[in-house]
Amino acid sequence: MSHIHRISSAFAAAVVSCTLFQPVGAKPAGDREVYKEVIVPILRGKCYQCHADVADNPSGKKKIKAKLELTSLDLVKKGGDEGPAAVAGNLDESLLLVRIKLPHDDDEHMPPEGKPQVTEEELKVLEWWIKANLPAGKSMKDAGAPDDILAAAGKIPTDEEVKKSLAQSFAEADASAAKLAAARKALEAPIAEVSGHFPNAIGFVSQQDSDLTFTAVSMRKDFNDEHLAKLAPVSGGLVDVNLGATAVTDAGAVNLGKMARLKKLWLNGTAITDAGLESLKGLSELEYLNLYGTQVTDEGLKKLAGLKNLKRLYLWQTKVTPGAVEEFKKSVKDCDVNMGIKVE
Repeated sequence: MSHIHRISSAFAAAVVSCTLFQPVGAKPAGDREVYKEVIVPILRGKCYQCHADVADNPSGKKKIKAKLELTSLDLVKKGGDEGPAAVAGNLDESLLLVRIKLPHDDDEHMPPEGKPQVTEEELKVLEWWIKANLPAGKSMKDAGAPDDILAAAGKIPTDEEVKKSLAQSFAEADASAAKLAAARKALEAPIAEVSGHFPNAIGFVSQQDSDLTFTAVSMRKDFNDEHLAKLAPVSGGLVDVNLGATAVTDAGAVNLGKMARLKKLWLNGTAITDAGLESLKGLSELEYLNLYGTQVTDEGLKKLAGLKNLKRLYLWQTKVTPGAVEEFKKSVKDCDVNMGIKVE
């Protein structure tokens, strides 16, 4: 099976890419019309995805959470189920600011997690705008914006720049979603084949990617090298494989070496020895390896010295010595090697 590329990171990058645009409009901040040319770009970039009808929503869909629509000044003042989004001259009663200022891990914080967040400059301008009684129809300079507010407004993109960036972001997100759907579709038959041998043992790591996880824990010693070979149809998509306490041996490790995208591997309680580790030394993406209760020795540990991405290695009840571990750490510097509880 061809290499399956991870889709979720690209999708997330597309969703938040509109935080990266830079203002290039030629109009000086002081000449920009307060509401239409400064406030609207902020709301469009950070709020319209959840509080706008089809015509203004960058997603192209109607989404008006809590009956709060923010696409006109009258609607901002009207607010939604919980009150007005902005109250002239009153920061404490302006729900828009209250929600923005909540801790990011608060369920009430807006924009929600995963969405582009309001910048320091945008927040500063919003606070000034509300304290200045929601001016509209006049320039920033004519509305009395001080120099620090003009400086902040100068860093806010124009509405056209926001529209362009959002269109690009959603196009990229759609493309990433299409790739993800295609990758998952391509795995349907291989997953079905493996599931026929091992029901409920294989699945996607999450709904946001095409990475696969497999566990043989419930089968324990009933799972052996011959069974491991039956994972071949999905070997290119596996990132997480748990073979703890199974009957897998060094012979079966050859098949593990073909799972090039493995990040986590449990071999604790298996018959793996130094010879089996020879097959693992090419797993360059491996971050977690559990060899607890195996017959691995210092010689086997040396074979793992090239796994530069390894972050956690469990060696409880193996034949590896502390001296070998210290030598190993010289090569894999960021790896936490767990040798078990020391008894003084």
